[in-house]
Amino acid sequence: MKTLLWLFLLPGDLVRQKLGITVEQDGGLIRSFINMCFWGAIALLVALNYV
Repeated sequence: MKTLLWLFLLPGDLVRQKLGITVEQDGGLIRSFINMCFWGAIALLVALNYV
């Protein structure tokens, strides 16, 4: 389960680390935004393939 959570949060964590922001410095907000954009784009591509 930890591996699945790590994989789900990976895109946002990579961007957060590149920017040098810790979770305590609102890194959770940045991570959430990046993850929403990344996984939203993946879901959109999958949905468009079935429509």
